[in-house]
Amino acid sequence: MDSKPYLSICIPTYNRLEILANTLDSIYADLNDVDIEDFEVVISDNQPNHSTKELIDKFNFKNLHYHASKSIGFLNSFDVLKLGNGMFLKLHNNYTMFRKGSLKQMINEIKENSIDRPVIFYTNGLNQFGGIKRFDSYNSFMYGLSYLSSWSSGFGIWKKDFENVCDTIEVNNYFPQTSLLVSQTQKSNYIINDIPIFDNQDIPKKGGYNIFKVFSVDYVSLIEKVHNREEISKETFNKIKKDLLLDYLSVRYFKTVIVRMDNFEKNNIKESIQIHYSAFMYYIMIGTALFAPVKALIRKVKVFFYIKSYN
Repeated sequence: MDSKPYLSICIPTYNRLEILANTLDSIYADLNDVDIEDFEVVISDNQPNHSTKELIDKFNFKNLHYHASKSIGFLNSFDVLKLGNGMFLKLHNNYTMFRKGSLKQMINEIKENSIDRPVIFYTNGLNQFGGIKRFDSYNSFMYGLSYLSSWSSGFGIWKKDFENVCDTIEVNNYFPQTSLLVSQTQKSNYIINDIPIFDNQDIPKKGGYNIFKVFSVDYVSLIEKVHNREEISKETFNKIKKDLLLDYLSVRYFKTVIVRMDNFEKNNIKESIQIHYSAFMYYIMIGTALFAPVKALIRKVKVFFYIKSYN
């Protein structure tokens, strides 16, 4: 490209060729409404055989860039951001499709905020308000965002801000995106965009690691460091912990342990959770897990009405 694009959609990937193809199709379906010079798609493939290369070659777009990577695990999410040339680097899961018209909406939001460069986080209706909220402090932003700060596809960072911290921050092996997010405490403006703009594809038998340990120990420890530095309040820290346990880990417990919908590891769940939670809260989580299908249905209904209100 002769000029820098506004948006880099940075996709770390490992296999999932058909799923990635669907995601790319959803991005390029919007070219009638979007100038191809305004964005780029960057693929970082850390599968040892780099099997994604053949798929990318079938997409004949000048702004689609493929990179073979030796990154280990989730660190590919950090390294793919280094490859982006856009003004705003949007981390994006390979299974997260764009809804029709949402690429244009995202580029317009970046253009509108390119001077002040606030932190922008996309929660896709998961935050349960379906609109856009602005915050003037990191603490209030994190209170509103809660455990969704862990979500890869919600994260984005301005390239200038990324370059300012990428060589100095401590990157968590499981949550590189959150490691970057907690480096942005000095900002004066923050945005949570909760408008549903993505469709997540189902990943059959997703798993391969101990998700309960990763979230209840690694993620909470990462957020605890932010609290210990007094960059978020105790109230915010406790809210994130509670929401994580009762709104996320309880649902994961239902899917992984009760109905066995995935392949996440199930060993030492109680021991992992009790590092940062009491035994009482562990059993509250199990009880809450029984209502996971009802909570999921309520969320889907809300998102449905959010989508209708923006169409």
